[in-house]
Amino acid sequence: MSSLGEAVGDLVGDLFLGIYHLSSHSLRKVNWANDNAVSLVIHGPMATVDDNQLTRLVVLAHDRMVRVEIRGAAPGYLRLLFSLRPKREGRMFERCPILEDHVRMVREHYA
Repeated sequence: MSSLGEAVGDLVGDLFLGIYHLSSHSLRKVNWANDNAVSLVIHGPMATVDDNQLTRLVVLAHDRMVRVEIRGAAPGYLRLLFSLRPKREGRMFERCPILEDHVRMVREHYA
């Protein structure tokens, strides 16, 4: 297991309140050894309120400096693509700002 695989496993375990809540079929398809990107297909949906999985995903990812990309995988399924970001500041493709800073930037943009 790579350091990214370990970080993703921990994040996903916290996100879904235990990694055992994910389907074993999906978990078997994950390449936990990849150092650059880890891809996981989950059964959707995700929301910002109500069950708030989407909000938890964003908070956990920013806290752990993990970039998450969400793509459609199949009807009713989402692909989550994870990669580590090495620092808080820097070029777009290498940074993961603190969530509060990122929220402020978004709010300033739309004010």
